[in-house]
Amino acid sequence: MILPTQFLNPVLLRCSHFDGYHTPPAAPYASRTVYDYELEYYLRCDGGIRIDGRFTPFRAGELNIRKPGQTVQGIPPYECYILCVDFLGNGARDGSYSFGSPEEAQERYDNPLLSSMPDKLAVSKRDLIAGLFEDLLQNQDRKTDLAFFQVKSSLYFLFSEIFREISDQSNAGSTAAVRSVIRKIRENYCEPLRIEELIASTGLSRGFFHRRFRAETGMTPGQFIASLRIERAKNLLSFTNTPVGEVGALCGYPDSVYFSRIFRSHTGMTPTAYRRRIESALAPRP
Repeated sequence: MILPTQFLNPVLLRCSHFDGYHTPPAAPYASRTVYDYELEYYLRCDGGIRIDGRFTPFRAGELNIRKPGQTVQGIPPYECYILCVDFLGNGARDGSYSFGSPEEAQERYDNPLLSSMPDKLAVSKRDLIAGLFEDLLQNQDRKTDLAFFQVKSSLYFLFSEIFREISDQSNAGSTAAVRSVIRKIRENYCEPLRIEELIASTGLSRGFFHRRFRAETGMTPGQFIASLRIERAKNLLSFTNTPVGEVGALCGYPDSVYFSRIFRSHTGMTPTAYRRRIESALAPRP
């Protein structure tokens, strides 16, 4: 089901605090199906969660973000806050909700923000996130208008921080990936380079990669590679006696005709004319 962001209306179904360190040592908890969107924020953790059969360790300050349809199994010990939320504004605050109840099941919505949520997220503002969970825990069963408003505002604030954190980490990761490609190009620009393979190595979409690459360099990848090659060609033509055809090959253009055309498009002259102009400029004056 497509859920436009303007229709996101998170409603708290239940918030709880769980401390597995105060219970006898236990084997893994029972496996269960997730029927709602759930957040589990770890205050302490020496275990983790098996998500769809794969074990994921967690530490203090990390979130396990669960989506409808996943199968989870807790591996103790850990202490955490856990909450369930409905994003369509459905749900009651009568205290009857229990985690994992199939009658409360909701769809896994198609929404850019919800779809961006990973299974595991490390948060930077730990005190803030813990405080928001505590506010939700303390106010969820109070029947006053003020408590209702506090729950609503805390829930919006919590997800706002989560979505911001995801966006920041995604941008940082994509920037690092693009910069890694830029370094690879600088180190290998005279070798055959396939731009599509470079993009695939980052895991980013083609359009997003090009936008991030242009933001970093001011050029497309093809323009960036050509600029590096032409600068090297200019240096070789200026300061060595290497034949023009060999200069092109040394700069990644084994076809001398194509090299001449690319060089002229960047400098306004052929490689031979460029070399003659440099030689004339450097020749001793009578």
